Amino acid sequence: MAETFVLVHGAWHGAWCWAAVINQLDLLGDRAFAVDLPGHGMNYANRAEVTLDTYVDSVVKFIEQRDLRDVVIAGHSLGGVTIPGVAVKIPKRIKRVVWVTAIVPLEDKPAVTPPDSTVDEHPRSDGSITIEAMGEKFMSGLSNDMAPAVKDWVLKALCPQPTGPTIGFAPMNAYFATGIPSSYIVCERDDTPIDGGAGWHPHFSSRLKNPTLKFINCGHEVMFTAPVECAQALHDLAIGK
Repeated sequence: MAETFVLVHGAWHGAWCWAAVINQLDLLGDRAFAVDLPGHGMNYANRAEVTLDTYVDSVVKFIEQRDLRDVVIAGHSLGGVTIPGVAVKIPKRIKRVVWVTAIVPLEDKPAVTPPDSTVDEHPRSDGSITIEAMGEKFMSGLSNDMAPAVKDWVLKALCPQPTGPTIGFAPMNAYFATGIPSSYIVCERDDTPIDGGAGWHPHFSSRLKNPTLKFINCGHEVMFTAPVECAQALHDLAIGK
């Protein structure tokens, strides 16, 4: 039986980043959809007005309009702050929630810890921030296992990130109350600086309740550097393997 996936991108990205993973899931007999969050890709929302709630509502609408059910929803990086809210709003449509080297927020705390002094804290006129403003250390960690040509292409494709969603509050207690199974895909070479250099695993994965873990030997941008392995991990999680 084909599994159904909805893939949520992280900061600066768009639905386009999941293309290779979607292709691999198709080869595994599954069907997968990727969403452009507001202010990203083909979703031309005013970035100054984008919030975490608008992120969540856009994914809920995407799923409901297509009448998708038994959905495995996966979020990469900042996408991890959107997916629990989606699960809370439409729990009967969600089969499993997967964090792909992603932020697992805490209840009653902003989604993202305020940036350290290495970050250029001067947003654009619409309140968004570019990847370049994060500094060379961040960009280097993000792309540590990319071939030069891939790195150049990806970094040029990234769009400004609305800042509103980064200060939103995700309903984690309500999410845990749904009882929907949680999983975390650990990218073992993810050197992207986060939360003062705490590391993505187990710093974030340990915030989940009894998550199923899958490990991939790659950096943060798993969709580009290990799409086959990423798709296989998602497929295996969906079928309980």
